[in-house]
Amino acid sequence: MSAVSTPSPERLATPVGEFMRPGVISLPEHATLLEAKRAIVRHRVHAVLIVGATDGRPLGWVSDDGLLAWLEKDLATVPASHAITEPARYIEPDATAHDAVAALAASGVTHLLVSPIAGGAPHGVIAALDLLDLLTHP
Repeated sequence: MSAVSTPSPERLATPVGEFMRPGVISLPEHATLLEAKRAIVRHRVHAVLIVGATDGRPLGWVSDDGLLAWLEKDLATVPASHAITEPARYIEPDATAHDAVAALAASGVTHLLVSPIAGGAPHGVIAALDLLDLLTHP
């Protein structure tokens, strides 16, 4: 079994915009938890972004593990906005992988929206898996 080496300074300096996942799977706040569950499964992601129905402003994330608390409810009748487990947090596309590691290390942070302006339309998303791939890929 080989040991994993420390990430190189070059990889830690990679701009977020170069390795983010383009686009974001999102649903309007009035979507149901059933629709959120279907989107998570269909797109094979760990969370979907819930956005304001009128302004498209990101409200937060509904995660696959967050849905577990709702399994005894009728998912078709509960608005997805009721199951938001994490607020939307942002990182700029020019920020580095090192900056993203620090942001994702904060308690309760699993996803970062990539946008030049906090609160602006996201260009993509970063999750821990994206960083692991970048920093450990040979």
